[in-house]
Amino acid sequence: MKKFLTFALLIGSLLSFTSCNEKAKLASAVTGSWSGSAERVDTPDAKTTTTVTRYFTFTTDAGSKTGGTLTATAQFSLESGTQLEATNTQPISVTASGTATITGKWEATDDDEIMVSFDTNSLQVNVDPQEVVLEYTISTETSEPISEDLPATMATAIKRSMTSVMAHDVFSFSKIDDIKVKGNLMSCELGHKDYTFHRDI
Repeated sequence: MKKFLTFALLIGSLLSFTSCNEKAKLASAVTGSWSGSAERVDTPDAKTTTTVTRYFTFTTDAGSKTGGTLTATAQFSLESGTQLEATNTQPISVTASGTATITGKWEATDDDEIMVSFDTNSLQVNVDPQEVVLEYTISTETSEPISEDLPATMATAIKRSMTSVMAHDVFSFSKIDDIKVKGNLMSCELGHKDYTFHRDI
C-alpha cells in the first residue's frame, strides 16, 4: 500500500511539474507585443461600418513565470450615415478614427490557454475631432451652414458610442484559447473566432 501511495504521489508531482513547465513555456512565448489584422465589428447602428485592429502587449510580473499585465489597444475607424437636425440641411455622412486602450491581468492556465481579467475602469477611448470628416449636401443656397463646432460634437458622440462597443464587444473576452506560437506568428481564438497576430519586432 505504501508503494502504491508513493508511486501515486510521484506521478502527481511529475504531472504538476509538467503542467507548470507548459504554462511557463506558453507565458514566455507570448510575452511581448503583438499586432492583429483589421476586422469588421458589429455596432448597434446598422448604418455604421466599424473596422478594428487589435494590439496586445503581454508583460510578466516580477516573480511570476506564468502571468502578468496585459495592455490591449484597438485602433478603429468608422463610416456612418446620419441625420443631423439642422434647418434645410440634408443628411451627412461621417468618417472618424480613434483608439481604445484597456489594461488587465493575464495568467497561462494550460499549454494553449490564457485567462484574462480586464480592469473595466481602465478603459480609455479617444477620438480626435480633427480626424472627424463630415460630408454633406445643402438643399438650397439659403441653407444654414453647419457649425464649426460640429466635428467636436460628433467626436464626443462617437466616443460615447465606441466606449460601449469596446466594453461589450472588442474587450469582452476573458480567455484566449487554442494559442499556437510559431516564430513571429500567434494564432488563437477569442470568443470562438480565429485570429492571427504578428509579433512586433
